[in-house]
Amino acid sequence: MTTTFLAESMRAHGYRVIAGADAPITGGAADSRLTQPGDLFAAFRGERLDGNDFVDEALERGAPAAVCERPPARDWSGRTLAIVGDTRTAVAELARDWRRSCGVRVAGITGTVGKTTAKELTAAALATRLQTHHSPGNLNSREGLPLALMSLRREHEVSVLEMAMDSEGEIAELCAIAEPSVGAVLNIGATHLEKLGSMDAIEREKLSLARSLPKGGTAVLNVDDERVAPVAGELDCTVIGFGASEAAGLRRGEVRDLGLEGSEFRVFYEGGEADVRLRMPGAHLAQGALAAIGIQLALGVGLVEAAEAVSAAEIEGRLRVRRGANGARILDDTYNASPASVAGDLDLLRGLGGQRIALLGEMAELGDHSEREHRRIGGVAAGCCDVLVAAGEPCRPLVEEARASGLDESHWFETKEEAAAFAAALLDEGDHILVKASRGQAFEALIPALEGRA
Repeated sequence: MTTTFLAESMRAHGYRVIAGADAPITGGAADSRLTQPGDLFAAFRGERLDGNDFVDEALERGAPAAVCERPPARDWSGRTLAIVGDTRTAVAELARDWRRSCGVRVAGITGTVGKTTAKELTAAALATRLQTHHSPGNLNSREGLPLALMSLRREHEVSVLEMAMDSEGEIAELCAIAEPSVGAVLNIGATHLEKLGSMDAIEREKLSLARSLPKGGTAVLNVDDERVAPVAGELDCTVIGFGASEAAGLRRGEVRDLGLEGSEFRVFYEGGEADVRLRMPGAHLAQGALAAIGIQLALGVGLVEAAEAVSAAEIEGRLRVRRGANGARILDDTYNASPASVAGDLDLLRGLGGQRIALLGEMAELGDHSEREHRRIGGVAAGCCDVLVAAGEPCRPLVEEARASGLDESHWFETKEEAAAFAAALLDEGDHILVKASRGQAFEALIPALEGRA
């Protein structure tokens, strides 16, 4: 994109534009502190801060243009400014205009767990054959996805976009911007219950991606998920159902867990079969790999080629293996936590050697299901680790259930710092410790103590 395209688009939507020199736009940013030269700055109004107060700072950092609701305090001759009524609406309009101008095919991915891994695997696999764009980081929301499209270039043939939600109607809005022709729904879980109120509401949101697809599009659906499978029968588009059950057209065999070395399994589709060897730890990641293969099939790649591309993909997963104190290994998956992802990580821990320790924090946004889900994970932990250490009031039921399930070494602490100190004292050569909690718990701050650096 260029600032000239931005100016033309914004004028066409009726906004006031102060045009500057023609310059490339190579990305998007909503945080002035993180703005890089070439980024369009979008001045979104948040709950605590107003981006319109930071336009000058973003321009100082090299933004060639800004979309904002009032002019900046300083004179920025040479830079392009779009003065709009609502930044979210204007940036969404700009992103849609740019995507249409590029004529790129879009594959959207949603689900409660595994979106980012599936997106990265899909993009890496497609990049072996097509000029591929994908949303960077976690730019997957009403504000984030339009900014992700700012890095789209005309030479791109396909864009792989992660689609998240934490409010009603969000995924439908993202689909209206991106207009995907392929949509993958990985799973539907309890995260965001606190905001949406019911599992039925979450289901409607996630499935709106599949329902938005055009008649000539393809839905890639996890038919092993009882909330996803029924939508297949109501869609006018092509459906590729994936999973381990006989109902799946794209079916996987048994997953062989190779511990920290990854996993492997065989896939079957329309009479053909191929082997997949994932390089990231966690047998539960097979689901995202199947979705990545399904998206490739929808875009015309053969099964063997799709499986080979996924197997060759080298991506940085959310779980990082770090060296802990006294020769232990830390499984750092502190980015976020949902019941499904915690269960998957615990299953990985179960297959490892040495003393197996789980250091867990709250799984957020579960609403009225919070106690039930924490208790359920306590039962899972009892069968997967030797020592359970948990912090925070929501984790009391988790520890109680683990003890009730026979794990005597289950310990609850009021603060995460106390929990980390207790866990760090247990570590020895060959041990493994899983560290996981929802993002707001900031469990990443505990890693130095577990590494023996604090």
